[in-house]
Amino acid sequence: MKLWHIAAVVVAGLIVGEIHPGLLTQAFRWATLDLFLPALIFEAAWNLDFSLMKRAWRPILLLAVPGVAITAGLVALAVYRFGSVGIGTALVVGAILSATDPVAIVALFRHLPVPPALKTIVESESLLNDAIAVMLYRAVLAAIIGTASAAHVGAIAGQALLGSFAGIAVGAIVGIACAYVVRKYPNASAQGLATCIAAYGAYALADRFGWSGIFAVIACGIALRERERNAIGDAVAETVELGWERAATVANLCLFFLVGTAVESAHLWSERTFLGTVLAAVIVARFVLAYGLLALLPRMLRSWKTLVRFAGVRGALSLALALALPAEIPMRSLIVDATFVVVIATLLLGSLTLERRVGALKLGEGS
Repeated sequence: MKLWHIAAVVVAGLIVGEIHPGLLTQAFRWATLDLFLPALIFEAAWNLDFSLMKRAWRPILLLAVPGVAITAGLVALAVYRFGSVGIGTALVVGAILSATDPVAIVALFRHLPVPPALKTIVESESLLNDAIAVMLYRAVLAAIIGTASAAHVGAIAGQALLGSFAGIAVGAIVGIACAYVVRKYPNASAQGLATCIAAYGAYALADRFGWSGIFAVIACGIALRERERNAIGDAVAETVELGWERAATVANLCLFFLVGTAVESAHLWSERTFLGTVLAAVIVARFVLAYGLLALLPRMLRSWKTLVRFAGVRGALSLALALALPAEIPMRSLIVDATFVVVIATLLLGSLTLERRVGALKLGEGS
């Protein structure tokens, strides 16, 4: 899938959304969280090079954990200070927009001439920081809804942390068990079916117990691929990868189309000051991460940091979280509108300009 395909599909969705506003909003929320997200995250995790992940763990960890907290804090502070909203609304906006989107990032970077190590950093960040952002989102909602005490919010945050580790454990177990089973049936059909069952099974099992389904799918994809790497033939592996790549392409096109249809632009102009503040805050926060947080890694090339800055794309998960906000959240519709604007702006800018920007950078091969 070429980058302009993403822009074209989003624009097509925007047109449909203008003609039939709100028609597919409910379908978007369900499709993102339950249908497309597990498959797309698994496909991305399956294709990650775990050895490169281990070598690049420092920038990945910095971006995925403190990077999410810093982004959420900066966006919330800017929105509270300049957006004329309460602290609760500002915190919700910060949590929703704190992470880059794995669906968009993987789709944008899949065919770009980027060094494998740098691509691994960017894609790993987008996979891991979404799980962290969901934890933060739930903790913020717990603090806003009702009269949750600080101790209660802390307990929820602790449960979310434990849920992340539990999700990783579930995903790893499912992946290893699946690898053990499919070794008895070393053909492409069995491998493809097994990976599909593993992806959705790990997500559903973790989600059933309130654990992190995203972490479960990531762990499942990595564990299954590592266990199978030396056990299946090249031809079978290529067939399975091709099947997942085609499925991911179709899912991406559907999801980007739904992103466009979910936008209701009739009243956006009247909210332009607030929306501009949120978009500017997200852009500034990405600058801080790329050139501030990653300054802790002096050996990392500046061109690599620049590409990390360009990779600050928000997408389907942010929209799904915004649409899932309870009705009692203050200024809910304004939060949803702000999320729409950030997602559409970063998606279109990324898909239309990223290839040219990558070509202008001297990325080299090392960090």
